Amino acid sequence: MSLTRLVMRLMAARALMDRTLAGPRVFDSAVDPIDQTIAATRQPILVITTDEHAVETTGRLITSGVASCELVIEAAIAARVEVPARGGSGGEITIAIPHTDEGMELTLDMLEHQVTTALMRDDTAWARAWMGLVPRVTRRLSRRGASTENGVRFAARQIILTCDLVDTPETGTGIAQTGAWGIALAAMDADTALAPIAGMLRAEIEGVPMTDWRRAAQALGIPLDVADTLGIGPVLDLADDPQETAEIVLRSDGMSDLIVGPQDA
Repeated sequence: MSLTRLVMRLMAARALMDRTLAGPRVFDSAVDPIDQTIAATRQPILVITTDEHAVETTGRLITSGVASCELVIEAAIAARVEVPARGGSGGEITIAIPHTDEGMELTLDMLEHQVTTALMRDDTAWARAWMGLVPRVTRRLSRRGASTENGVRFAARQIILTCDLVDTPETGTGIAQTGAWGIALAAMDADTALAPIAGMLRAEIEGVPMTDWRRAAQALGIPLDVADTLGIGPVLDLADDPQETAEIVLRSDGMSDLIVGPQDA
């Protein structure tokens, strides 16, 4: 599940790039506090993080279940913003929104609208991949904020989307190209910066192929000896070149052993 959270956040950041008043100033999990970042840029910015992540589990099934994750998009502005618009005659004009309380609130309202529209508009590979990883958004919350740091006055807003997530593919299995994960990885492969991460994720998930019974035990969250008791499969994997059975000895109380060899088959 944590890997789906990672990929979902990457898809959201790319889907918002150059789609809002923040332009290319979209940061994935910025370490510096937003007040420091906005003080350095002064222009509108977006910071994407994933906060609380919960999975409803049963028994030891900690790798799968109904998952919910909070996608947090922080928007901040600290200067006058120029916005393209249409004039009365239909021509293109530019409107300057002043660095006032009313102006900053107006800009944040526009940013929030642009953020939600960019994620849900099915017109880029990134938005389609994000929508595939997030089958449902159960809650949307918006919080406002403002501060003055180091002489820089800025306004900020948190947009919190509580998202259901698809399962991360089981370890040792192939990733279907037409599934949500396959579509997201294909988009990452086409991006120079994200292609190495896509390769790392494939190696982590597909890795060394697992036998069906080990994969079933992992999916059920049970030890291998319990899987053997349930009849799923052997506790130990067979060797690459298994030896033929020499003989089978059947024992019963009060009776002689019955030995069955290959010649009796």
